[in-house]
Amino acid sequence: MPIGLVVMKWDDRGGIEILAKYPEEINVNDRTLMQVYSTHEYTGESGMISLLVGSLNIASYYTGPDKGYYILLLLSLEDDPDAYEGGLIDISGIILKNLIDEAYLPMVPTLFRRLSVYPTLNNEQRLAIAYQDEIIRLVIKRLRDEGVISKSELMVWLKDKYKEGFVDIEGVLVELVKREIVKESSVKGMPSELIFLIKDMLVTRVPLVNILDDPLSHGLPSQFVEDYRTQVKNYFQNYLPTEADNLGIVDILVNPQTYETL
Repeated sequence: MPIGLVVMKWDDRGGIEILAKYPEEINVNDRTLMQVYSTHEYTGESGMISLLVGSLNIASYYTGPDKGYYILLLLSLEDDPDAYEGGLIDISGIILKNLIDEAYLPMVPTLFRRLSVYPTLNNEQRLAIAYQDEIIRLVIKRLRDEGVISKSELMVWLKDKYKEGFVDIEGVLVELVKREIVKESSVKGMPSELIFLIKDMLVTRVPLVNILDDPLSHGLPSQFVEDYRTQVKNYFQNYLPTEADNLGIVDILVNPQTYETL
């Protein structure tokens, strides 16, 4: 199980600066943090690395040189760092969207718990987490219209389209490729990789047919049966999926306790 979470940044004057950690009592020495920084610096690109340093098993995600944040997940020796990559990309995006006034700081305990359960989530729940990301939704919408787009064009378009903050396009594409929604390929004669839409995501409400067919056996009192069926029919006759409603649905799906109850 994960032991703790550290958010840090590199300062050219002061070196490594720890911005947040959870729980507060965890301690990672400067030498280890410097090793994490140096390993990321070697590639210079956003992405995840994993390191074994003594008794510490570390999965670290670097947001890239534009923002320069490092999100470190401290793991037990028996944990597989790769199992947390999608979760690290997810919480990194949340942190980057909440940098103003350090709004992410009170979120850190919740983000740690969200990340801790990530390997136990099923594919539907991981798709729901992906859908929560506004950048992912923008990419899918663009690809629905065009089917394929060059990576360089997509990066320029996203920076122009998403004016509210930093866009980690590499992290977004890694997650979409893992979820088998897009495929990234090089084509001879093209100056940039091409991104193909190969699957799509759909979020919608559907009536519970088994309950509608036999509400009594599911515990509904007989005096409410007709009213229940009428209300369900009226609701779905006028139902149209909206992004706001869909986000409400996925908020339920990404909560493990609620999902298990459903």
